[in-house]
Amino acid sequence: MDEQNKHLEDDESDRPQQRRRPVKREFIEKLRELRELIMKDRGGKPFEEDSTELLRKEREKRTEYLMQVATGQYGKDPYEEDTTEEQPKNGI
Repeated sequence: MDEQNKHLEDDESDRPQQRRRPVKREFIEKLRELRELIMKDRGGKPFEEDSTELLRKEREKRTEYLMQVATGQYGKDPYEEDTTEEQPKNGI
């Protein structure tokens, strides 16, 4: 057995055993109520931007910022919003 697999087994054996339980109907109903409340607050409009894409963009900004700090080469602030002229045109 290689060292990496042994480490994974040790990690799993240290965890308390968890039993999987079915989701209760009351919990599902509360989720539905929360969804309805969010939709009501948003005027019936779903979120327009995909959360995965939003997280990817924010990670890119953070990486750019950290690279600027690490190298001392400061350029455009990655957290500053692009002006209309700076925004990519037609997805380019």
